[in-house]
Amino acid sequence: MSSPPAHPSLTSLVPPPGDLLRTQRKAGRSAVVGLMLLWGAAFVIPFVAYQEDVQAAEGELLAHLSDRAGLQAQALGAHLGLLRSELQRLAEHPSLRPEDGVAGLEVALLENAFRHTSLFSAGVALVSSNGTRMWSDPVDMPLGRTPLASRLWFRRMVEERVASVGLLDEEGGGLVAVAVPIVRDERVVGLLVGELATANELLPTTPRGTNESMIALLGERGRLLLPATPPPLLRQPELASRLRPLVDAPGAVTLGGTRLLGAAALVPGAGMLLAVLEDEARDREMLKRRYLGQLGFHTALFGGVLLLFTVLLRRSYRSLVAAEEQLRRQETMAALGTASSLIAHEVKNALNSMQAALSMIRAKGGETTLPVQALRSQADRLGHLARSLLSFASPQSTQRRSCEMHLLVQDALQAVRLLPEAADVAIETTLQEGLFVKGDPTLLVSAVDNLMRNAVEAGAVAHDIGQQPTPRVEVRLLREGGEVVLVVEDNAGGVPPAFEPRLWEPFAVGRSKGIGLGLPMVRTAIRAHDGGSVSYTRVPGGSRFTVRLPLEKMAS
Repeated sequence: MSSPPAHPSLTSLVPPPGDLLRTQRKAGRSAVVGLMLLWGAAFVIPFVAYQEDVQAAEGELLAHLSDRAGLQAQALGAHLGLLRSELQRLAEHPSLRPEDGVAGLEVALLENAFRHTSLFSAGVALVSSNGTRMWSDPVDMPLGRTPLASRLWFRRMVEERVASVGLLDEEGGGLVAVAVPIVRDERVVGLLVGELATANELLPTTPRGTNESMIALLGERGRLLLPATPPPLLRQPELASRLRPLVDAPGAVTLGGTRLLGAAALVPGAGMLLAVLEDEARDREMLKRRYLGQLGFHTALFGGVLLLFTVLLRRSYRSLVAAEEQLRRQETMAALGTASSLIAHEVKNALNSMQAALSMIRAKGGETTLPVQALRSQADRLGHLARSLLSFASPQSTQRRSCEMHLLVQDALQAVRLLPEAADVAIETTLQEGLFVKGDPTLLVSAVDNLMRNAVEAGAVAHDIGQQPTPRVEVRLLREGGEVVLVVEDNAGGVPPAFEPRLWEPFAVGRSKGIGLGLPMVRTAIRAHDGGSVSYTRVPGGSRFTVRLPLEKMAS
C-alpha cells in the first residue's frame, strides 16, 4: 500500500528571516566601516597635504635661497672687483712711487682720483709697506685701533703681493678694507687702502631693513666678515666648516641649537663664502597656520559632505531594509498561498465526506438531533475556512455587474445568523434599499460576510469570558454623497491597541478564533472595486468597520 505524497511543510516554504537579517546587518556594518574610512580620510588628507606642502615649501625655499646666494655672491664679486680695479688702476700708475715719499705730483694724482669718491664711504689712504700713513682722504681717516703691520691680512698681502679684503680691525670693529699693493721691481713699496664704514656696504644690492633672511659672509680663512655684530647662533666654532657644505647641497644646518635652512655660494675672485639662512621654525609656523586654515576648511567641507552622505546613506539603507522586508513578505505570502491551497484541498476532501454523511442522516430524518446540528455547524465553519484559504491562494478575477447592496447584505446576514455564535449576539440592521454598485457580487458578499462574522464571533467571545453580557452587532447601509457606505459596529471591546498595526496582515490573529485571513480578504475584495475602501475605527466599547463603494452612476 503506497503512502500518500508528502506535502512541503509551511516552515519549509517560508524563507528563513535570519538570512535576511544577517544580510542587513552585514550591509549595515559595511556602511559603518565605509563612513569611518571617509571620516578618517577627512582628517588624514589635510595632514598628508600639510606634509607634502612642508616638503614642497622647503624645496622651493632651498631653491630660492640657492638662487639668492648665487646672485648675491656674483653681485658681491662684481662689487669687489670694481673696488679693486679702481685701486689697482692707480697703483699701476708710473707716477705713483711712495718709496720716495709723497710729492706734490703724487698728492695731486691721489686727490684727483679719490677726492669725494662714492666707492669708499670711509675714505682712501696711501700707506707704506710698514703700515705708516703717507696720505689719506679725509685726513683723519681711521685706520683701526691697532697698527696695520700687525694685521694678518696686511702681512699676507705684503708677502704674497695680492689684493686683500678683510676687517680693518678685530671682530666688532665694523670697518672693512680693500687693499691693493703697489709693486715696483717685484717689491711692495706701498699700499692703497679703501675703507667701507660698514660691512653691509659689501652687499649693495641687498635691501636694508626688509630682508628677513640672515646673510653670513666669511673671509678666505673662515673669519666672519658680515654681519659686523653677529647674533649668538653665528658665533659658533668652525662656522665655515658647517656652512661650506651648503655650497654643493643646500639644506638644513643647526647653529646654536636652532635649525636653519640655507644655501651658500663662493664669491668669484675673492675666495669668500656667502651664506643665506632662514629660520626653519618661522617658515614652518607660516605653513602650520596655512595648514590649520586648510584643515578647518577641509574639515568643514568633508564634514558637510559626509553629513549629507550619512543622511542619504541612512535613507538608502532604510529603503533597502524596507524593500528587503517587502520582498520577504511577498515571498512569505507566496509560500503561504501555496500552503493554503494544499490545506484547502485537504479540508475540501474531508468536507465532501462529511457532507455526504450528513445527507444520509438528513434522508433518515435525523436532521434535528443536536449532534447533527453541531456537525453541520462545524462543516459550515470548515467550508468557510476552505473558501478563505482558496481565495487567498488564488484570488478570483472580478466579474462586475449591477448589484443592489441591500440584497447582498441580506445574503451575508442569512449565512451569519446560522452561526452557533449568533445565538448569543444581537444583530441589529438598518438597511437602505435602492443603492446600486457596479461590482462582483461574490466578492462583495464574501467581504460583508467576513466583517459581520468577525463581529459576531468577537461578541460571542466577549460574552463567554464575561466581558460583555449583552453583545450586539449593528449593521447600517446608507448613502453618503456619491458613495454607498456599509458600517459594521460591535461592542466587544475592540481590537487590542498593540495589534492594530497588524490588523490587515494575512494570518495575523488577535484572538483565539480564526486564522487571520478575514480582514485581508475584505480589503482585497473592496479595493478590487475602483474607489472602494475599508477602514477601522475604535469606538467606545468596541470596533467599527466602514466600507465605502462608489454608487453606480446610472442608478444615481
